[in-house]
Amino acid sequence: MLFATRRSDPPAMTLEGVLGPNTRLDDAAGIAVDAPNAVCVIEGLGLLFSSGSAVLAIEAWDARPTPWAVFDDTVTAIGGGPDGLVAVGLAGGGLAVCDRNGAAAGWTAPAAGPAAIADLAFLPDGAVAAVDSGYGPGDDMFARAPWDDRARGSVTSVRRDGATRQLASGLHCPTGIALDGSGAPLVTLFERAAVAELSGQLRQSGYPAYPGRIRRTDTGYLIACLARRDPLIEFLKTERDFVAEMKQSIEPRYWISPRMHPEFSHDFPIEAGATRLFGEIKPWAPSFSYGLVIETDERLVPTASAHSRANGLRHAISDAVCWNGDIIAVSRASGEVLRIGAGGTVQ
Repeated sequence: MLFATRRSDPPAMTLEGVLGPNTRLDDAAGIAVDAPNAVCVIEGLGLLFSSGSAVLAIEAWDARPTPWAVFDDTVTAIGGGPDGLVAVGLAGGGLAVCDRNGAAAGWTAPAAGPAAIADLAFLPDGAVAAVDSGYGPGDDMFARAPWDDRARGSVTSVRRDGATRQLASGLHCPTGIALDGSGAPLVTLFERAAVAELSGQLRQSGYPAYPGRIRRTDTGYLIACLARRDPLIEFLKTERDFVAEMKQSIEPRYWISPRMHPEFSHDFPIEAGATRLFGEIKPWAPSFSYGLVIETDERLVPTASAHSRANGLRHAISDAVCWNGDIIAVSRASGEVLRIGAGGTVQ
């Protein structure tokens, strides 16, 4: 009997123990936001979060969001730095660095910066590290990345005078960046479900979901997860002929891939199994979308989690930070900024 040779990936973590399903995301208080994506804490200013081409600010959770800055393109990332500086990534690769009041901070735009910015972080030398996932705003990263063998992601350093330096290349769909305790950058890899150094060396892998951004806290890290790793997708990675035919004959919207929104339709694969008992969607039903935030220790080992399962709406968690003792997360699927509950402090 012959068996197909499978890619020797580390075994995935199961949704048990500290990763066991719960309703923390669905039970969380939320603020409705038009097209949210990124969130950032600025000391002395409060919480910043993106809304389309604008960045809004609140000083306290029950305060009314106020405009902080408006840009010419969609905001794709926000990163806080020293002295109240804020780096803002824009669709198409634009980068703006502002002061705490939202005014331009006098940085020169790079002549040839990243093509697309998924996340930003200030480095110890004062430069800004920009993560390029390799997928632009017109690409469907959710559908394409699991089946794309090309490692086209990169991390670029941008200095105040506009000078750039490539810190890493050949990364497979990096989506987030944070500095570890020694100041070294770590990146999340979407399809690899891992956290790696810029050299590509894995620090931790086998997460049960596709990670978005990563944020350091006083107890470890927060990992925002964009979707759950589905066993069917993982199995089909061994079936190259099937995947090749799928990519050739079906438009990406209907590929067997993770999705941002928890929409159910018989046009989608496996969705016919998503109803149980009088048409009600059950939490354990098949679903290519999911909501998950993972809290980890310093070794990137999970210590707690917050979920929105198949029957929830708060999926595609793109960012999460700790603010005033609470974990604040962004659900792109439901269009909300969520206050989950107790967490650490962002460093």
